[in-house]
Amino acid sequence: MKTSTVPAYSTPLTADQADVMLQRHLKKHHIAIILLHWFNASVWFLELVTGVALIASPIFRFAPAWYLSMVESAFGTRGHLLQFHLALGLTWIAVYLVYGVFGFRTYLSREVLQNEIALDDDDWRWLIIRTKRILGLTRESLPPQGVYNAGQKVFALMVYVMVPLVMITGIIMTFRLMGPAVIGWAVVLHFCAVGAVVSGLLIHVYMGAVFPEEKPAFFSMITGTVNELYAYNHHFKWWTSMKARELAWERRHDEEALPSAEPGVPD
Repeated sequence: MKTSTVPAYSTPLTADQADVMLQRHLKKHHIAIILLHWFNASVWFLELVTGVALIASPIFRFAPAWYLSMVESAFGTRGHLLQFHLALGLTWIAVYLVYGVFGFRTYLSREVLQNEIALDDDDWRWLIIRTKRILGLTRESLPPQGVYNAGQKVFALMVYVMVPLVMITGIIMTFRLMGPAVIGWAVVLHFCAVGAVVSGLLIHVYMGAVFPEEKPAFFSMITGTVNELYAYNHHFKWWTSMKARELAWERRHDEEALPSAEPGVPD
């Protein structure tokens, strides 16, 4: 959609407009975010595979016996399995610390967090209407969303709370800090925090990798971009901000390209 002004509200598109917007792409993710996302996904997968196998005792186990046997056999011994789980977890924490130190201003600044995570009035309405639509109670249109919708923001907020808890309790358990009572509570909190994140991950993975409407969001974690039609339909407030920047750049470019007035020639 090529306009001289940015529309305040989304309107139905013609077939030609939709086709043009489908061919245009907007940058959504920097390479650092993409690499961190897939590193995080890989670590969580391996930590879950090994962590589930470690939750076992003579009177209780989380996974069936065949699963425990398979995972322990892959690592040789249960001791090696535990060492891998701990080493990978500590590596994960170290990478996040480096990311936090060097990427703070770019990816974790107050402005970025406010735009990408903080919930506004449209987000609260989105959550209410989305829930009603799932229950079949309304067909009301969803409010316009920013670069992330309200559901993604809620998941991100939970991750921001639970991940530090996973890290801190993991360190306490690994190095056996602060005595048996604290370690015991760390085990409980560690399992609860991991369980909360995994429950959100199940929805996150389904919406990103399976749900047809969100496929562009999934591939944006590979290419870094989404097509403009998807942005217009699902993240209209973000689309308007990107178009406003584009138009501002075009105006500056046009002004700089204008020929300067030639100085007058004296008689």
